Amino acid sequence: MMLVEDDPTQSMMYELEFNNHGYQVVIAENGAKALKLAAKEQPDIIFLDMILGDMSGLELLKRLKADPVTKNIKTVVLSNLQKKEIIDEAKAVGALDFLVKMHFFPKDVVMRSEKYLNK
Repeated sequence: MMLVEDDPTQSMMYELEFNNHGYQVVIAENGAKALKLAAKEQPDIIFLDMILGDMSGLELLKRLKADPVTKNIKTVVLSNLQKKEIIDEAKAVGALDFLVKMHFFPKDVVMRSEKYLNK
């Protein structure tokens, strides 16, 4: 499992919750690192934020889905952006879902991850 999040507090919070449920988490703080780690680690699922320091989460999603090595990795957006256009575009590009952080506790995201991994 990989989490792409530039906020260290958010990363730590989600990593702890996933670890408590038996998941190993690889953290990428930016899009460039996420691209490298996704290709190398081949995680079962990627949770990605839409606001990153070096590129938008939407740009990262497009690049992941365009690369033959990473295109089949399940990807879920985990962001506080709630613009309908961004949500629609992320899903059109290939995101399984778009979770708005403030609507979910980390434990809820873990429970949803189990649903996504079983698809």
